[in-house]
Amino acid sequence: MLYTLLRAIAGVSLRWFYSRVDTEGLDRIPSKAPVLLAVNHPNALVDALVVCTVCPRRLVITAKATLFANPLLAPLLRAAGVVPLIRAKDVGELKATSDADRNVAAFGALNDALARGRAAMIFPEGITGDHPELAPLRTGAARIALQAYDAGVRDLVVVPVGLTFERKDVPRTRVFVQTGDPITIREWPRLDSESDTRSLTAEIERRLRAVTLNFETLDAAVRDRALAAQLARLFRGVQATPQVWQRYAPLTDQVAIGRRIDAARKQLDQAHRVVRERAEVLLTRLTRFRETLAAHHLVIEDLEIDLEVPAATRFVIRESAVAALAAPFAFWGWLNHWLPFNLARAIAMRSVESAADPAMRTIVGGLALVLASYAAQGTLVGAAFGPWIAALYLISLPVAADVNFYLRARLSRVVQRARAWLRLRRNAALRAQLGAELQWLRSEAVAVEAQLTSPSDRRAAGVSLEV
Repeated sequence: MLYTLLRAIAGVSLRWFYSRVDTEGLDRIPSKAPVLLAVNHPNALVDALVVCTVCPRRLVITAKATLFANPLLAPLLRAAGVVPLIRAKDVGELKATSDADRNVAAFGALNDALARGRAAMIFPEGITGDHPELAPLRTGAARIALQAYDAGVRDLVVVPVGLTFERKDVPRTRVFVQTGDPITIREWPRLDSESDTRSLTAEIERRLRAVTLNFETLDAAVRDRALAAQLARLFRGVQATPQVWQRYAPLTDQVAIGRRIDAARKQLDQAHRVVRERAEVLLTRLTRFRETLAAHHLVIEDLEIDLEVPAATRFVIRESAVAALAAPFAFWGWLNHWLPFNLARAIAMRSVESAADPAMRTIVGGLALVLASYAAQGTLVGAAFGPWIAALYLISLPVAADVNFYLRARLSRVVQRARAWLRLRRNAALRAQLGAELQWLRSEAVAVEAQLTSPSDRRAAGVSLEV
């Protein structure tokens, strides 16, 4: 009961901080068999909230034991069934034994859960932070899986889960959860205990890397993520511009293109001089194209707007009706959440040491402040109008907050679209020029990639760039 309640609250909190959470491959998580989810760990406590929210099964969660030192957090973690793991770096702080047996009780709890056919989650990197790539995995996940199998859990599978955050510290950005190929432990070749642990850890890492983005440096991560975002929007297709209620390029496509950029860069140094020069020209023109769009206050999608008056008339009528219907609810949501949301954000941005801090602090702090605000308002309304009116009042608040987030994002895109329509109607030559450049960039990107990567590399990356 408590897990279900906390999962629902976590879902609302994530929805208010991030604009959306996309998933892929959740059907790879068995519905009944015992499962150990091995998840990368870029965003502290938020990672556990995301996985618990999207996973179709109830999860036994592991967390660093130092969290249990917090007198306010510890009772909640225990009530939710969280299993504490003592990391090697925490041995001194917790005054624990430093040998491999320090987590005997934790492993026993996980093995017991797996023996009962449950699903558990572990972060095998053992650390979280602003790392450009997956950290070397600890052996914990492999040891748990192999010990459970030896204890009789014969149908156990290990499932890698990759989390990608568009900008983990920035509100209203996106998250992508991708599930990789499961590992069936009964099919895993066995030699001896240490060899089995090392080889299984290496295989979990290989499959986890396949569902995460990995870069050599933080600068490379920023550069290639930005390029992937541009190309994802570039290749939405020649179909009409996405509707204003839709996000532009799905983060799913952006992640897949990011992997293809990585594959192409690895081939670039060995490529023929002509190919390298061609790639450099492409990047230069792509940058110039983006700068030209920005100078005219346009985005790529604006170039495919229907400029005919009847289409514009339908657009204005439809969006005016949506705004008129939703505005009262959106205002109600804004009015009741402005103070707790902004106060939580202000507190979260103090003394930030990692990009993982703002989201975690904002979500946890915002949740506490919102609940306190709800309690105060509900008490006042209940005293004035009775408990039933107070209950209806409280139910309206989170719904109104959702409407506020939705309408604000939609109106922002409506205004952008309307301004673009006026600019492009007045300057047909500009639209023709930018449209021609867009087509060149699309075809040239496909041609350069074809010269840098093999067909098998492109298929493995998961997205087709087609003009």
